[in-house]
Amino acid sequence: MLSRVPAVRVPVVVAVLATIAVNLSPARTLMPDQAGQLVLVIAVAGITACGVVLAFFLARLDDSRGIGGLAAAVTVYALVVLPATVIAFTSPDTQHLMALLRFAGCLIFLVLMAFALVPSQPRLTMGVPGGLLGIVVSVALAMLIYTTPALNALALAGVLDRFVVAAWIAVTVTYIVYGIRNRIPMAYGLGAGMLVVAIALVLRDTGNTGLGGACLRLCGAIIMCAALARRLRERFMTSQLRVDRIAELDHELHNVLAGLDGMTHVLSAAGKDDRELLSEAVREEIGRLRNLLDQRAEPAGCAVDPVLTRIVTLRRTNGLDVELDVEPGLRTTMPADAFAQVVTNLLANCERHAPGAKVQVKARANGRSVHVEVRDDGPGLAPEVRGKLFRRGVHDESRGGSGLGLHLSQQLVGASGGSLSLRPAADGHGTVAALAVPAGRP
Repeated sequence: MLSRVPAVRVPVVVAVLATIAVNLSPARTLMPDQAGQLVLVIAVAGITACGVVLAFFLARLDDSRGIGGLAAAVTVYALVVLPATVIAFTSPDTQHLMALLRFAGCLIFLVLMAFALVPSQPRLTMGVPGGLLGIVVSVALAMLIYTTPALNALALAGVLDRFVVAAWIAVTVTYIVYGIRNRIPMAYGLGAGMLVVAIALVLRDTGNTGLGGACLRLCGAIIMCAALARRLRERFMTSQLRVDRIAELDHELHNVLAGLDGMTHVLSAAGKDDRELLSEAVREEIGRLRNLLDQRAEPAGCAVDPVLTRIVTLRRTNGLDVELDVEPGLRTTMPADAFAQVVTNLLANCERHAPGAKVQVKARANGRSVHVEVRDDGPGLAPEVRGKLFRRGVHDESRGGSGLGLHLSQQLVGASGGSLSLRPAADGHGTVAALAVPAGRP
């Protein structure tokens, strides 16, 4: 059951349970308020510091300005609001000044959080400059209130604190509504964390300064950090997918270009019939190349014979000794480009791992499937890669390659409802790649 819970949610669940446990009567007798608050303050400081690091990492990965605004806001909260909340002084004047600094920091934090939702966010409110500016403005605002009798009177009367609580709740509700309406988990996760902190602010303003408020601040900080961590994980995954796709595209482009390069050397010397066949193969491969670059969706289904004939013709011009034997009238529901991509990868593997070997390509109907067999009489599979041939990056280092071809081929075949396997040839010489794809209607 717990394994189904995303990792970033586990600390939130633990924090909530810990908060309930700490505030139960038996736990309160074991942990005095002073010692408990010290532990919780250290925990809140650590979690908030993690939030600052997460926000700045996320700002570097995410190109939206809002993330930079969040980084600045969390910096102000960590370096102004939190110290002004937890540091205690004996002098009444110093305590009052720290209360004003806490108010100013909370206000600037809320302003930066609000700016993070604005599409045209000013650059001065983002990242390190935004955080430093927020700290300076917070200190200046606290000193302005302290030296202005009218504003200082409002602070002493508790008006400013109530204003901050109201503003905090307003920004919190805005984040929750914005996140739910636009389906942005990070936004409503931040809003949920701010809601918990808002409850702690209300408890403090009503005179409750015990472990309950400290626990709530800890829970709020963990929830907000979890929201940032989830977004950071999503960005890492998206970036990795982009890198993987670029590597796969590069691999396929090299295969297509290798076939076209070999054809250019024989096209001028070929006879009329061969020239027409080669020209048609070139046009088809250029079309497949264009589809790869444009990421176009292609219609499902294709005739097997024309695709295999084109690919085999290309590989022959590249020097591969390959024979083709196709049962007439075969069709598959697999898209033509994907089918060609898989067969090209299999023949490219024969060129790389069995140079000079004779290759046979056979295609037969087998019930509701079309079976394509690519066999070479080369040295066979290297012992160190057997059993893990379809893993990404696995390849025979002595033969080169990137380890992407078979991995990508298996994904393409699996997406079409087929299967792909490699095995040693029955006579012990060479390798057999067995491809099974769903049969289409003639």
